[in-house]
Amino acid sequence: MIRTRLLLLFCALCVSAPALAGIDVRVRGLGSDEEDNAYAQIRVLDYAKGIDAGKGPDKPQYDPSEVQRLAKQGEDDIRKALQPFGWYNPVITSKLEGESPDWIVTYQVNAGPETDITNIEILITGEGKDFAPLQRIVSRPRLKTGTRLMHADYEALKARLMQAANTGGFLDATFSRRELRVDVDNNTAEVLLTLDTGPRWYFGEVTIEQDGRLKDKLLRRYVKIVPGEPFDSAQVLNTQFALSDLDYFKLVEMEPQKAKAGADRRIPVLIHTTSKAPRVYKFGGGYGTDTGPRALAGVEFRRLNEDGHKLRLTLQPSQNISTAIAEYRIPFGRTPGDAISFTAQGLKQNFQGVHENLWSLGTAYNEQDGAWQKRYYLIYANDQYNLQDETGNTSKLLTPGISYSRTQVNDPIFPRRGWFAFFDLHGGSSKLLSDTDFVEGLVRLRGVYPLARKLRLLGRIEEGALFVSGFDNLPPSQRFFAGGDESVRGYSYHSLAPHDPQGNLIGGRYLTTGSVELDWDVFKSYGLAVFGDAGGADDVPEVKLHFGAGIGFRYRLPFGAVAIDLAHPFDPGAEAVRLHIGVRVGI
Repeated sequence: MIRTRLLLLFCALCVSAPALAGIDVRVRGLGSDEEDNAYAQIRVLDYAKGIDAGKGPDKPQYDPSEVQRLAKQGEDDIRKALQPFGWYNPVITSKLEGESPDWIVTYQVNAGPETDITNIEILITGEGKDFAPLQRIVSRPRLKTGTRLMHADYEALKARLMQAANTGGFLDATFSRRELRVDVDNNTAEVLLTLDTGPRWYFGEVTIEQDGRLKDKLLRRYVKIVPGEPFDSAQVLNTQFALSDLDYFKLVEMEPQKAKAGADRRIPVLIHTTSKAPRVYKFGGGYGTDTGPRALAGVEFRRLNEDGHKLRLTLQPSQNISTAIAEYRIPFGRTPGDAISFTAQGLKQNFQGVHENLWSLGTAYNEQDGAWQKRYYLIYANDQYNLQDETGNTSKLLTPGISYSRTQVNDPIFPRRGWFAFFDLHGGSSKLLSDTDFVEGLVRLRGVYPLARKLRLLGRIEEGALFVSGFDNLPPSQRFFAGGDESVRGYSYHSLAPHDPQGNLIGGRYLTTGSVELDWDVFKSYGLAVFGDAGGADDVPEVKLHFGAGIGFRYRLPFGAVAIDLAHPFDPGAEAVRLHIGVRVGI
């Protein structure tokens, strides 16, 4: 039975009403939105702020008569602040207490009866009077008669109408009538709008200005603008984003040239581009608990030829895990990220007495499927390994597979809200150049959610399953292990897995890990964390879990956050505390 431990944290935040040293203003009887707008409108607060901001011997002093005048005027300020929420007849009383330089102004507010919408009339005139998206808004304006008037909803309706018109190519659309008639005495309101669409405009020819190092035909695959189609500003932006995402250009500017349109109202579009450097080099170094001392050296050729081919070479040597990767990428399709890639990789790793040397050749078709990144791949690997004091083993595998991944976060480096998902399924057959028959699946889910302005909750889950006919012929790279910086902190890298009768670590058929972490931004770039982890690898689906918990220190840098964790493992006989050091980017 999988054990579960849940850590709950409750944080109470006390929020006080706005107050200044000289004048304390208190508004009573309103909802939170109305109250916030009231404080923003009360001019006696602005007066106090100006007085308190003064410095030196000539600092201005409070004028009691002016305070009295502005305090009384606050009733009108609040009355005005309530109108956008549909309250036109409030009852407001004010009381000024104290004397210079300390006053208390209290406003007791009864919002009164709400102002309801009694009539909505929306007319569309001009060439686009029958334009379907506009007519859908007319039939379903999201405003309803009999409901309280909200000025924000009225403004949103106007914005929706104008956006629909512009998206349909009606670039000269204007409101010939836009009236919000409020009968204050009867607490009723009417919405009267007439949108004149004007004539419809269309896309003309598209010209791409670039340095000539890429084929024009290649770039046009990513242009979303179709000459002759109605002008749509969204397609202009989509084209700009697509060309930018290709990673060939550091600047893409779109210039619709309406002034050059002819009698057919076709607007030429000129695209200005500024190329990135054709090559980028990367060098770095650091230390991670799992890897030990490590270094990074790499080069990426952003465009090898006029067809936009790319080449990436990366070398990452470290004490425990070293990799070398060469990837050749050919753009394919009409979406940035769609490509055919060819990869050569070398891997050398040593952990818990397991020694592995792997080289592989692979090809993949990478496709953007909506918001998901889809990858079909085929990899041939030659893996030489030994477990503890065993003699060397060699495994050869030809593995076709498919993976899906998606990242949706508000910030790719330091997200406060969002999630990540990864699914992978691959396998091999002894009838197709593999030394054993196997199928392996892996799921990773991660999420982050803000609990307060400086507090966020992070969680992750990882599940894996392996079905294999000859486990002894499967190399460590295809088996499951748990433990380490990105798994169950408190335990060393890949130390949690089944052992053979001789006590040698051999890995498992199933994997389960999970984590909950609370991060607190304490001061500027410094932060603290508390966390709890659970996980393990096993030969049965009901994986035996190992637990760890601890505290951490975070320091934010432009490229990620340095994470230093002190984790305590709960297994009997384990070391009391284990130090984990790494760099976290994203979730």
